[in-house]
Amino acid sequence: MINAVLLAVMLAIIAANVVFGPRGYRLLAEAGQVGRKTFYRRMLMAQLSQFTLPPLVGLLVLGRIGAVVQLPRELWSASALLRDDAPAVEIDPFLTSFFGIAILVAIPLGAFLTWRRLRKGKGTPAYLAHLSALLPRDREEVLFGIAISVAAGIGEELFFRLLLPMLLAAFVGGIPAVVMAVLLFGMAHAYQGWKGVTVTTLVGALLTAMYLMSGSLVIAMLFHATIDLMALAIRPVIRGAWRAPEIAV
Repeated sequence: MINAVLLAVMLAIIAANVVFGPRGYRLLAEAGQVGRKTFYRRMLMAQLSQFTLPPLVGLLVLGRIGAVVQLPRELWSASALLRDDAPAVEIDPFLTSFFGIAILVAIPLGAFLTWRRLRKGKGTPAYLAHLSALLPRDREEVLFGIAISVAAGIGEELFFRLLLPMLLAAFVGGIPAVVMAVLLFGMAHAYQGWKGVTVTTLVGALLTAMYLMSGSLVIAMLFHATIDLMALAIRPVIRGAWRAPEIAV
């Protein structure tokens, strides 16, 4: 019974983001400077209240908080499928190190490519065009971007990579649950438009594979936060957002 209640709450949160997210993003695109700051504050609070707090509370209610550091049994079948052997019940040191190095390389590489693109006079990459209104424009917005990126990296991984598939697995089995969680992760980003949903779904599949293969949710959190930091902090800083004067309204 408690599993069904928790699942219903999580699905309701996703549905609310699908329905109201696009409208909120349109309002951001039309907002003045003060309106943008308000949007960022609300976005940060939404990350914490909708995607970080619910899975933590849910895990505590279920008495399964230990699943944060050890792959839960509900996901063993999906992990074994990806690894083609036993599931990653224990954290795999080789894959964890490999993915960790990839994260460390991604930051300077992404920064260099952004700097190079700027030197050539090119604008925002096509895969970020759908997020143009969301990208920070001054120092305060960059700071909000950093906070949102960290909150999303932690909260959304707890939500979509851990508790949601755990709960779904009780009704549809481990492998279908993981697939459904990836699709719902993409849908929860409906405010980015269909292209953004597609890209986000693919990223969600990558994060899921990293988690299930390594057994480390922390690795998925770090990679998720790194992706968001590149978009919401590092690229805007390189393009001058940190030095841009704030507009008094």
